Amino acid sequence: SGTEGAFVNRKRLLPNTWHEITRFDEVNIRGAILEISPRIFLGRDRVGIDTQPLYYRLPGGSGRVLCDGAYVRAKPGTLTTIMGPAGCGKTILLNLLSGAIKPDEGAIIVGERFALDPGYGGVRDYIGYVPQGDEMIPELTVRQSLHFRLRLKFPDMDEAVRTRLIRQTCRQLGLAPSRIDQFLDTRIGSSERAGQGLSGGERKRANIAHELISKPLILILDEPTTGLSSVEAAQIVRLLKALAQQELLTVVTTIHQPGPDVFECIDELIIMMHGGKLAYHGPAARAKGYFERLTGSRCSSRNPAEYLLEQVFDPDAGARLVSSFSGARLLYPDLAPPYSGDCQRQPS
Repeated sequence: SGTEGAFVNRKRLLPNTWHEITRFDEVNIRGAILEISPRIFLGRDRVGIDTQPLYYRLPGGSGRVLCDGAYVRAKPGTLTTIMGPAGCGKTILLNLLSGAIKPDEGAIIVGERFALDPGYGGVRDYIGYVPQGDEMIPELTVRQSLHFRLRLKFPDMDEAVRTRLIRQTCRQLGLAPSRIDQFLDTRIGSSERAGQGLSGGERKRANIAHELISKPLILILDEPTTGLSSVEAAQIVRLLKALAQQELLTVVTTIHQPGPDVFECIDELIIMMHGGKLAYHGPAARAKGYFERLTGSRCSSRNPAEYLLEQVFDPDAGARLVSSFSGARLLYPDLAPPYSGDCQRQPS
């Protein structure tokens, strides 16, 4: 509670009152400025997301398998990227991770303890999901949209705190202080009408901001670089890498075909094959050598991502990589095994 001689951002607090603060506020009590570690504002313990082998079949009569034993092991502070040919099940795997759909077999475990279930709001609140398409209202400015987002999520939050959180989120997005107000006061507009709202890179940042502002511990993104230039794509992925490292978030994303600069940012790489099967799950830096040893083909000076995808685009070579992966985990300790620990339901 505030006492005489207590200030926040150089404004005196009234006696016996509470004042919400954010990590960028200056707190001065009786002439002493408090050094409050950003760690305090991280709040909940950082958590990763792990899964057992997941299986998901298309509902209805066909029974087509869309996820066939794929799994994810993602830790706080890391950027995990899922790659694979179109139609291999990347988005299905993200929807399973986010709790949007429930697997027919297998479990998703948050924080190596609780199984994710679509009905368990407490665990699902840990997760932010950024879809490939826009879900923003084009008539609003970014500032208005973010204020509405916070009012829906935290209806009792003080307006001044909402304002500070919005600006803090903009700083997390890598916006220079001189550009924040311009970004916030721009009408979102439609992605189909260039020049009448946010640019492509700004739209991606605004989409990320709408999830980031709710303080998730796990951030999942579907194709965040789609439609961007190579320069803008590299900027967005570097942003995601920085968020993972600075905020200790667990970041999982799909990317269709990253350029060399983007590929260098990836910590953990998952490569999927048609039918939702895994061909690789391990450090991105080791993937090229692993594929070269198994296929006998050389990457040489090519973009590593292009080389890796080339191997799984070939049905025969991809099938051999999938069949080799389970056995290869015994020979290559860097490869990630599926989660095999115990988990429990979220406490009420």
